[in-house]
Amino acid sequence: MNGTAKNPLYHKLEEINTLAKYKSIISTPIYMCEVSLSELCYGAEKSSISSNIYNRIATFRALVPCLSLTTDCWELHGKVKWNIKKSGNNIADFDLLIACVAKTYSCILVTNDNNFNNLPLGFIQVENWAN
Repeated sequence: MNGTAKNPLYHKLEEINTLAKYKSIISTPIYMCEVSLSELCYGAEKSSISSNIYNRIATFRALVPCLSLTTDCWELHGKVKWNIKKSGNNIADFDLLIACVAKTYSCILVTNDNNFNNLPLGFIQVENWAN
């Protein structure tokens, strides 16, 4: 949500593209994974302006509810992690958990992270709104 309050003259191209896509689907429910919330909090802790970032996270959470990690998510994570490892690829555990939550809840995963390219072909639909 960095871009919504920022002066439009200072938007990066990725922010412009992401905001445009978000505004085009505003009536579609959007969710966040609990794992993503952890990553946001980690980023806030590393920052010299952590209280400001936590306020922005709170605003974001009010707009975008979290999807919980269920037993199905964890079981899928274990199975897919082994299949990825057997194929000679690797994906970070948090990224795989995010993908497994998206799969479990039948969601489209929106990311700008190329690490998700290591998911099995056809596992979930991945979109990059920053392009």
